[in-house]
Amino acid sequence: MLKKFIAIITALTIISICFTSCSNSNASNSKTDLVDKTVSINSFNPDEFENVIELTSNPDFKKIYNNIEELYPDSENIIYGTVNQVSYFDGSGVGNTVYDFVVEKVYKGNLKENTLISVLTAGGYARLSKHIEVFGDGKFSDYTAEQINNTLLKTEFMKAPTPKSGDKYLLFLSAPTNNEHPFPDGLYSEIGAFMGRYVKTNNNFSKYIPEDEVNFYKTKEEPLSLKQIESKLEKSKTLQAK
Repeated sequence: MLKKFIAIITALTIISICFTSCSNSNASNSKTDLVDKTVSINSFNPDEFENVIELTSNPDFKKIYNNIEELYPDSENIIYGTVNQVSYFDGSGVGNTVYDFVVEKVYKGNLKENTLISVLTAGGYARLSKHIEVFGDGKFSDYTAEQINNTLLKTEFMKAPTPKSGDKYLLFLSAPTNNEHPFPDGLYSEIGAFMGRYVKTNNNFSKYIPEDEVNFYKTKEEPLSLKQIESKLEKSKTLQAK
């Protein structure tokens, strides 16, 4: 957004003010055009906690998705867009990240462009108080109430990067949650966690490879251009329709 500059000539000042006003109006319109389907969660600010205990989660996946062709049939929704805002959900007692996502292009499913949705992914922060509420105090039995209330558990899901505002993704998603306590209705989940998230970097897309398991995937998938991705999606669509 452009700032007003002090202008010597009155005419230039008027133009500057008009331009700034128009820019604000356009920004406002772009926001109101979005259909908001985000989910309200009981989030928290990690910066407000004094202590952080770092954990690493290395789950055994039921299925490894090596490429787009394998992700396509198991995905209810395939979309491209931008991360808008990131928050944290610990209703299950473990750390999960929820990011609001602007849908800019739809390749599969019933979502529409210019829709704002909430996407759940593994890893993130959980309040120790919530963890104890769900699982009991366990190894934290000697913690004082003050320590419990001021401590977070940070879980790195195979050290995968946490989504951040402004990231551009191609996402392979589930259907929205429906009566799946403790998760609120309307949350979409990445298929295979980070395997269903292709990150745009320098105009190419690629998914995360766990740094401690370089052979995590059976086959290597090189970074893909959007044109290559759309070609793969179209072929997968044709195969699934047969």
